Amino acid sequence: MVKSLPTFGQMEAEKVKLKQKEQKTQSMPTQFIVESLDFAQGSPPASLKASIIPESVEIVADGTQLQWEWQGEMYSINVDQLNVRLMDSVDPETYNPTEKVMRGQRFVRDSISVDPETGNIAVGVVLDYFAATSFSAVFIIDPQPGAYAIYRVQVPGSQPLPDEFSTYSLDTIDYVRFLEGDLLIKHGDASGTTALLVFKPANTPAMDYAGCVDLQIGESRSVCPKN
Repeated sequence: MVKSLPTFGQMEAEKVKLKQKEQKTQSMPTQFIVESLDFAQGSPPASLKASIIPESVEIVADGTQLQWEWQGEMYSINVDQLNVRLMDSVDPETYNPTEKVMRGQRFVRDSISVDPETGNIAVGVVLDYFAATSFSAVFIIDPQPGAYAIYRVQVPGSQPLPDEFSTYSLDTIDYVRFLEGDLLIKHGDASGTTALLVFKPANTPAMDYAGCVDLQIGESRSVCPKN
């Protein structure tokens, strides 16, 4: 099933229905392709989102599947179901920066964290690897009765992001952690430069960027967002 890119503000309407037949399609730069997603009007009632924390959250199937237990049922999501418009991808033929819709290639092990306050799951995902550079992103899974919602953690960059389905890339993700409601993401590049990004609670589980600090400087001057 292919849905056109939702308008701003419909992020909370994005829900994934389990056991839906997988359909394959080709993505276009001007159209956001969503596989096995259903857009409904509104979020589940608060009474349905009880403060039950997912259990047994782990990456399986050689890094291509995330699974968890919630309210006595098992759930899973394949990494290629996670997609995002990457603002600073690279054209493999010209090496020029380009905007590109990308799907997950594998989950980053040791990059899973569950927020003990909301039950949301944050996980790092590798989208591509090119010219000794990893292109990665962090997604947040919001467990819901019989389903789950997907949010993209938005890393800012040189230009404003056009919508909530876009982000600038992270390089190699070292870890992802919830800490007292905030989300911490440590990433670094091949030269040994590392940085810690902080995201704070917001109106949606995607959270808002709060700041970045370089932890170690290698050959690169910084891997903090260039905003």
